[in-house]
Amino acid sequence: MKKCKLIYNPHSGSKTFKFDLDICFSIFQQAGYEVHIFRSILNGDIRQHILNMDINYDLIVVSGGDGTINIVVNAMIEREIDIPLGVIPSGTANDFATFLGLKTGDVEEACHIIVTEKPKKIDVGVANGQCFINVCAGGLFTNVSQNVDKDLKSALGSLSYYIKGIEQLANFRKIPFRITTENKVLQEDLYLFLVLNSAGTGGFNHIAPSASITDGMFDFVGIKAKPVIELPILFLKIFNGEFVKDSGVVYLKEKSFKIECLDTEHSQFHETTVDGERGPNMPLDISVLSRRLSIFGKF
Repeated sequence: MKKCKLIYNPHSGSKTFKFDLDICFSIFQQAGYEVHIFRSILNGDIRQHILNMDINYDLIVVSGGDGTINIVVNAMIEREIDIPLGVIPSGTANDFATFLGLKTGDVEEACHIIVTEKPKKIDVGVANGQCFINVCAGGLFTNVSQNVDKDLKSALGSLSYYIKGIEQLANFRKIPFRITTENKVLQEDLYLFLVLNSAGTGGFNHIAPSASITDGMFDFVGIKAKPVIELPILFLKIFNGEFVKDSGVVYLKEKSFKIECLDTEHSQFHETTVDGERGPNMPLDISVLSRRLSIFGKF
């Protein structure tokens, strides 16, 4: 009989995945899997479990949001585990799962996709040694997801991120960055930047509509420091993926980046996030592990 490791974060999203466990067991068992479960109870225990577990498995499945998936992927790559990964989206932010064609909250469909589809090889980003599957971001608003109260996140879902973002409008200021690629060096005053592996983040799924997780490239989107009155229209274009020719946006498609924050007075502007969680401080060296991870989805 095949073996499946099911890892889940009981605190993700609305905290209701535990009520769907029998659905998972039923579908995986019918597909010929013996299911072994790991329930996270402490920060860091998922990583430790993967680093120390028996790797004689045919399938690893993770239920959670972008942050939980990120933890699993980092630990798998750290241990050089090459086992197909299935995702059951159950977090507050499920941007990567959305790109995979998975619907948040539809546990039955996600499980059926895992047992019926063939896994596909996708790219994984690396920022200063820390892997990301969806996005590495810096500048204003990038620490919003880390600062949202857990109870508020559980009650309001992704709306809690936007509420927290509005609170930060008072801190609006331009930040000088230097962006270096194999082909060019740019120095720009930006409000924020996104290095995307997939098409979207923050619940906006079409920021980089031409993005691919199998092409060995990233899409860089930088929002230039413009008068605040011009930002609503600019943001609307960005969220709809219609910004490519807009003078208010820096758009690059490259396989690697070096990103430096040139602001020496505000240390918080040197902070980054990867997949919504705390990332390494700048300067950043970002590269791609081409087709490093096998994953299930409809994409």
